[in-house]
Amino acid sequence: MDWKHLLPYLGPVLVVVLLARRLARNAPRKVKPWRLYVGPIVITLAVVAVFSTTPLPQPILVWALGFVVALALGVAAGFLTTHHQQFSIDNATGEVSARATPVGTMLILVLFALRYGLKYITPHADPYAAHPVHPSASVIGWTDLGIVFAVGMVYARTVTTWIHARPLLAAHKAQKAISSEAPPANP
Repeated sequence: MDWKHLLPYLGPVLVVVLLARRLARNAPRKVKPWRLYVGPIVITLAVVAVFSTTPLPQPILVWALGFVVALALGVAAGFLTTHHQQFSIDNATGEVSARATPVGTMLILVLFALRYGLKYITPHADPYAAHPVHPSASVIGWTDLGIVFAVGMVYARTVTTWIHARPLLAAHKAQKAISSEAPPANP
């Protein structure tokens, strides 16, 4: 086994495994404001790993426009999927929870699996060559657009989650402050 060829796949496989684990559980999960940045950092590192092994696309303006459109559509999809989640707060503990939709997670899993499956099967295919030598090369380019879409979706979901969780946390904090200031009842 040649580890040099498999090493670039290690990061994305780790992301896929973590996302699959999350998808399998799909229970309401606690929203911890101090941990919201972890998902975007992980997906950003995975995307950097993906794109660092690929040459710049040609023609660059066409692909750059495609990446911008994919990012904008991902942001819109992330906002819509998170905007329709149900957020609740446990009054006793002050913990916010949200039930995630599995659609976004499955999309990211499929895109990473498709891209790396094609890249493993056709290691010499250059998706951004002016005239790709292998038919799968253009599919790899399209999956790159899908991965950029997923990045936009993850970032938008994080921001929208914070937008929904922040008022719940502030209301709970205010309620707790009011209840601690109330005089004790005399029997």
